[in-house]
Amino acid sequence: MNQDEQAIRRWFDDWMQATKEGDLELARNLIADDAIFLVPGSGQMDKESFAAAATATDPNTEFELDCSIQEIQVFDDHACLLTTISLEMTDKSTNSRSLMKGDSLSVLKRHGDGWVVIRDANTMVPVDEDQ
Repeated sequence: MNQDEQAIRRWFDDWMQATKEGDLELARNLIADDAIFLVPGSGQMDKESFAAAATATDPNTEFELDCSIQEIQVFDDHACLLTTISLEMTDKSTNSRSLMKGDSLSVLKRHGDGWVVIRDANTMVPVDEDQ
């Protein structure tokens, strides 16, 4: 594994940490100021709105996030990252569960010693638990 791929994997680990822990400041540091996120049902989101949504925590909701890297391609100062995502949410008051699955294609740009996301297209949608 080369240095770029290692740095992108560290970026990914930090992204997962920010999401799971609700760390808005860490999430902001991983996103370029002019980033655009494409999310089903939400259209285009900018850095601030996506970071806030990705790190939102609700004490009445328990969630389990599973996200894995499928592919990393590096092109000089840019890279593409393909991931598979599964998100299970449980409402603690009703014990009802919902499941979302999909893929994400992220375009990253070298930023100092690391990387930031500049574009992201997420296809995660609600699915039946049997899928």
